[in-house]
Amino acid sequence: MRHRPLAAIRFDHGDIDGFFARIAATLAERGLIVRGALQTRGSATGECHCADMDLTTLKSGKVFRISQPLGNGSHGCRLHPGALADCAAFIEAELHAGADLLILNRFGRGESEGRGFRDLIGTALALNVPVLTAVRPTYAESWAEFGGDLACDLPMRTDAVLTWLDRIERNRHAA
Repeated sequence: MRHRPLAAIRFDHGDIDGFFARIAATLAERGLIVRGALQTRGSATGECHCADMDLTTLKSGKVFRISQPLGNGSHGCRLHPGALADCAAFIEAELHAGADLLILNRFGRGESEGRGFRDLIGTALALNVPVLTAVRPTYAESWAEFGGDLACDLPMRTDAVLTWLDRIERNRHAA
């Protein structure tokens, strides 16, 4: 089977960040270095009644607030591109310090439009670090175009992720 260093969990609902946290903990117990970020949401407050969104980096636990209040009646995306860029730069520096896997909470709108974590994914691949992310059906076509022959889809099952990563590790050591 061809080496595919990019993997996405296709999901429409469910606790993908909890799943990724369990994967990261399992791998850390095995002595692997996992970098990346997972999303958490606070409670809905303020005049726009939207929940705050944070990215918490794996390994270091640094928190980046990636949402921005747009005010009452706003219906657009509340993502703060500058905060996401700061998070990506922080994770990139961590990657250069060493990593066995990069987990990114989503390949979403920003990545589909050429922004977000897209360059970070490229950096990870250049450093020979596999990438695990999640993709909603809305962005599945963009993911397939972006990943091409380097990408595969995995079910939201721990054994599937561990088998994929073990295969990559075997290919690394055989090269």
